[in-house]
Amino acid sequence: MKKLATGFATLAIAAVAFGNAASAAPHANSLDMSATEVQQLIQNEGSVILHTGADTFNRYVADGSNCLVGERTQNAFVPTADSSSAFVGYTCEENADEG
Repeated sequence: MKKLATGFATLAIAAVAFGNAASAAPHANSLDMSATEVQQLIQNEGSVILHTGADTFNRYVADGSNCLVGERTQNAFVPTADSSSAFVGYTCEENADEG
């Protein structure tokens, strides 16, 4: 029972940490910026909540150090002011190899 409680405590701490990291990330609209500007913003900030349309958004990162344990990076392409599909960095995806 103690092991189960410890697992829940660890999960709760991870959820709070991720929530704080995501809420602290700057927000931007990719359609208002060039591909180069979006890439630079993500590189400078490490993590950005990027709006890519009226009701679409995601968290984009500069590299895997901005992902949670058990996640891996996935190439991210989004529409920008000067491209319909520009590589801007990465998203964090659950690592399927992690059980």
